[in-house]
Amino acid sequence: MTYQVLARKYRPQNFQEIVGQEHVVQALVNGLENDRLHHAFLFTGTRGVGKTTLARVLAKALNCLEGVSGNPCGICQHCQEIKNGEFIDLIEVDAASRTGVDDTRSLLENVQYAPNKGKYKIYLIDEVHMFSKSSFNALLKTLEEPPEHVKFLLATTEPDKLPVTVLSRCLQFNLKRLTQKQIGDHLGSLLNKESVEYDDHAIQLIARVADGSMRDALSLMDQSLAFGAGLIQFDEIRAMLGTIEQSHVTELLKLISDNDEAATVEKMDWLHDMSVDYTQLLEDFCLLLHEVSLIQTLGRVTGGSSFDLKELKQFAVQIQAETIQWYYQLVVLALEQIRFTPSKKVSFEMAVIRMLAFVQQSGEPQMAGQQTGKQSDSTVKGQSNKPQANKVRSVLNQTAETVQVQKPSDDSNHNQTIKTITSNESIDEESIAINSIDSSKAIDSNKENGDVEAVNHINVMDLTTDSWPEVFKQMKLKGMARELARNLELLENKKKVITFAVDEAAKNFMTVKAQHAIETELLAASSDYKLKFTLKSEADTLARQTAQQQAQLQEEKVQNVDPVVADLQQQFGATIIQNKLGD
Repeated sequence: MTYQVLARKYRPQNFQEIVGQEHVVQALVNGLENDRLHHAFLFTGTRGVGKTTLARVLAKALNCLEGVSGNPCGICQHCQEIKNGEFIDLIEVDAASRTGVDDTRSLLENVQYAPNKGKYKIYLIDEVHMFSKSSFNALLKTLEEPPEHVKFLLATTEPDKLPVTVLSRCLQFNLKRLTQKQIGDHLGSLLNKESVEYDDHAIQLIARVADGSMRDALSLMDQSLAFGAGLIQFDEIRAMLGTIEQSHVTELLKLISDNDEAATVEKMDWLHDMSVDYTQLLEDFCLLLHEVSLIQTLGRVTGGSSFDLKELKQFAVQIQAETIQWYYQLVVLALEQIRFTPSKKVSFEMAVIRMLAFVQQSGEPQMAGQQTGKQSDSTVKGQSNKPQANKVRSVLNQTAETVQVQKPSDDSNHNQTIKTITSNESIDEESIAINSIDSSKAIDSNKENGDVEAVNHINVMDLTTDSWPEVFKQMKLKGMARELARNLELLENKKKVITFAVDEAAKNFMTVKAQHAIETELLAASSDYKLKFTLKSEADTLARQTAQQQAQLQEEKVQNVDPVVADLQQQFGATIIQNKLGD
């Protein structure tokens, strides 16, 4: 007997065997038991979650010789013929190969005739979104008012491509992606039936790579059995999939947070020699940072990854929450840009370089428990690479100012709201907690941490809204402190209290450290002054002014259009793509 793949051998034959779609099963079973049957059903969802399987089980329930019920017998002639694809009254159509209107018309020619054997004539149309517009139009009338003996079962992965006229005529069920636990448990039960020895970690790896699809998981299981000669072992599955142990990901994060450049370079070389999948590696890095962030903010983990819980808790304590968020943004950016880089390796290494540059420029020890001696050792290790690192940091500094520019609103009548921040408010979307800061203590603290390169003696007594741009140029700020200063609007300067408004779009830069750095730099010669920060929507900041100037320049360029381009716009309705090639 020829070998049958697991996805077909263990295809569910009744509603009870379907995994992870309880909300759909309950609705269908209740409708069958209470004789409340719609004439058209639409099953949507990603690949491999059970759309076609549910449609076939529903066809069994409608035509079972034991009668219409939510539990077809599975052994009668009709159930067996449907299982084997031989039932004459179940017409399965692949819409991808029959897209034309003539195909649809020929399909519907026999709709008015009664079924040959069963109680219902069932049309199962898979990938229905592939129908042409004319095919949908030909189907509409029959789909709206079919004969009593006809049921339509439609399945698609892209319901947004279906006309609303079709959607409104169907009872729609959206099938969910399966969780890693659901896939892992199901794979384990199938391997027990097959009497196959397996490793739990290997099953979890397959479930994670399957990305919510049971069919993908079963296909990977078939491949794994062939690769491992009938055994499922973690090391062999990892080698087959081209992934690495997640301990290497945690080790890389530790090296980056320690600012150990030499060891980080060695680790990247080792990863390259292992021929890893860099996309998967970046995704694993995202998972790691996500787990750490969950511990820091919610005190819990998802349990969907195989990272060591002890290491996750250590990272949560040793690395600041804002640094974790910044790392996450850099990794996500690398994943977005991976299609445009010369190679995936380049995108991954640039993400690591940016993280290292952030650690070096921030001027803060990223590891809360890190000792001075360890920092000095790390400095010695990376000393030979400092000239190259300084060049990288210089380029990043030049581009950082343009990354965070927020496009101003075109509505000049937009109501601006100001929120005063008190020390008792918590961090949420409405307010940000900022404790009152004693200026003299802040200055001493930032001097010790090295947040400011040099103290500029700025006369804050004469600080006004007009003079703030020039004062900003004199301030030697770096990193998040500089970005926060670019997004400040000076509201008032009186009674030795300087009040700044922070643009709401830049409230993520309002860290305590960034405020300390600005206060240290601005009040170096005026320790009796204090700073106060408030939130304001659409604040008139330097960043917003820069964005307005750039928008104005772009508008002037558009107005000075070449005559040939102007003719194309007038005659053919052409539009100008504002972004240049490579943006």
